Amino acid sequence: MKKTIFIMMFTTIAMCCWAVNDNKANKLKVKLDIVDFGDTVVVYHDGNRQWFFGKDGKFEFEVVVDTIYEAILYQPKLDRGDLDDLLYFRVPFVGGEEMRLLMTNRERYDVEGTGFYADYHKVDLFNENAAKESGENATTYREMCSDSTINKESRNKFYNEVYEPSYDRYQLALVDYIKTHPSQEAAVFLLKNISSIDKVKETFTLFDASVREGRMKYIYDKLVKDAEGQKKAEEEKKEAAKKQTAGLVAPAFMLNDINGKPLSLSSLRGKYVVLDFWGSWCIWCIKGFPQMKEYYAKYSGKFEILGVDCNDTDEKWRAAVKKHDLPWLHVFCPKESTLLEDYGVVNFPTKIIIGPDGKIVKSIVGEAPSFYTLLDELFGKTE
Repeated sequence: MKKTIFIMMFTTIAMCCWAVNDNKANKLKVKLDIVDFGDTVVVYHDGNRQWFFGKDGKFEFEVVVDTIYEAILYQPKLDRGDLDDLLYFRVPFVGGEEMRLLMTNRERYDVEGTGFYADYHKVDLFNENAAKESGENATTYREMCSDSTINKESRNKFYNEVYEPSYDRYQLALVDYIKTHPSQEAAVFLLKNISSIDKVKETFTLFDASVREGRMKYIYDKLVKDAEGQKKAEEEKKEAAKKQTAGLVAPAFMLNDINGKPLSLSSLRGKYVVLDFWGSWCIWCIKGFPQMKEYYAKYSGKFEILGVDCNDTDEKWRAAVKKHDLPWLHVFCPKESTLLEDYGVVNFPTKIIIGPDGKIVKSIVGEAPSFYTLLDELFGKTE
């Protein structure tokens, strides 16, 4: 089936392995054939990872699976922070089966095999076909939104009259499939594509008791837990955004700088200040440093950056500042501090621009080009 390969980041990955088990009923035989993948694959699950070796994207290995779960298979360069052209796959691992993953080009991969995986392949093909219309309409709508020649009325008309009805049809197709395949374990994975957690719970009741109360219950419970966690995170994000509203006075604070001396935000009043909330563990924070240094030099004297290191150790913070040769001011935010809560910071990096009057100008989450566009707008383009 046609797939989109997403970039994925792990903030923490434990280096441990699964226990050895001679029970053949719990062993999964895995065969991979992945174009442009390399000679090493990392298998990750719930804080654990294993490395397997092959040649030119071809691998054959066995893993012990006591409880069905979704594993993530990825290239080892991810652990080095290299996200360019990263390939990764999320695949169910089921004991006592044989699973094959084939990817011949960058646009699609297929998972098939014995028993469960034969059904999983059928479910995948069904989902690909069912989602095609709404997927194409979603692409069209995104293109319309980025086209300045298309007015808002036309975009809204397309969304309401074309995209939304096609998405509703896709949702109905998912439920209808489960109604007609109530005993098919692999169909539980269709629940991941259902729009709301309430609808997921309702649809799960359509499965036979053998599915609802069997080994797939773990997958369902985790899906519900993750969805509810995401819903809570989105609510927290909305509340956090209120604390970063332009025009609000930036909360005062004082933390120790790289020399161990207290540094207060108020001491920087009268100039533009960028609070950069980051950590040595944050891949995207690190990747943004070269361009940040470029702009810090480009507009030297026109603004100050105050790096606020979070969720880190003092030693790792100091080492990262030295390693990346960061020329601006730095403070360390200890775990007992309320600073992240005061500023509503829930994602990293978060950059909050504060004006000379001490009020928030704008908040930008992630390593986004809009941050540098804003600096150009504030301090004047020199090119």
